[in-house]
Amino acid sequence: MESHDLVCAVKNLASDMGRTPTSREFYASARGLEGSSIRLFGGYTALLIAAGLEQNRNKPKKIDNRIFEKDIAAHLEAYEDRLPSNPQEYPTIAVISDAHFPFENEKVINAFYAFIKDFRPQYVIANGDMVDFYSFSRFPRSHNVFTPRDEVSLSRKKHETFWSTVTSLCPESKKINLLGNHCVRPLKQVLEAYPAAEDWIQEALKRQFTFDGVETIMDPTEEYHLPGNILVHHGYRSKIGDHRDYTFYNCISGHTHQGGVSYKKIRGQTLWELNSGLSGDPNAKGLSYRPQKITTWTPGFGAVDKFGARFIAVD
Repeated sequence: MESHDLVCAVKNLASDMGRTPTSREFYASARGLEGSSIRLFGGYTALLIAAGLEQNRNKPKKIDNRIFEKDIAAHLEAYEDRLPSNPQEYPTIAVISDAHFPFENEKVINAFYAFIKDFRPQYVIANGDMVDFYSFSRFPRSHNVFTPRDEVSLSRKKHETFWSTVTSLCPESKKINLLGNHCVRPLKQVLEAYPAAEDWIQEALKRQFTFDGVETIMDPTEEYHLPGNILVHHGYRSKIGDHRDYTFYNCISGHTHQGGVSYKKIRGQTLWELNSGLSGDPNAKGLSYRPQKITTWTPGFGAVDKFGARFIAVD
């Protein structure tokens, strides 16, 4: 069968069927058709293309002005905001950490008092290491700074003064005190030397960190959840933003003494991590465990309001 005859045969069959026939249908209808004729033609698809029944997929489409014809009104009507469907509102929060009583930075503490007096936050949070327990540390240290009894007594007195001042300035605020790694130094020492006394030292620590009107989180690994998808914890990672990336929460942390805020877009939401910096005195003997006197520590504290998180540095 000649090429012209093949083209005519497939076109006639398509006309009779009202659609493009399949190769099986064409072979069945074309009596005396030899498969070799189709192969010589280039295959059944090539035959359909030659008959004008199937567009050549390798041939580029002609571009005309129709590609620019868009109904902008319909486009805007169909637009869907990709922001979270239920964005969280943030509460007002004032957060301070790492005072390391009795080695606090009085300038930072006083600035925090002045701030919360005007800010009137819903939550006032002390986010760990408000007490240093220098006498109970394991690194090499001088024993001429404090006796353990003197340090515990002075730390408790300063810590009491802090919370009583906060209460007088913000009586309606919810007050939360989280423990940090320094706060449990005595417990670690006891567990290493005399683990049977764990309950005794736990009771002593509970008395040390219990204050009227203040909720204390005794476990330094525990996280405190707040509205606005906010997770508060003293911290266990060294880089700001790591807790946020690990938990997929807005995070308030301390521990590194490096204040600031880090933002990142995760799963359609802009999440942040606030580090509340250092409210201890970086030049005090109790904070001399660093390898040199120069540090990147940032004196200050943190705050959260309806616009998000910010760090307030205190020079």
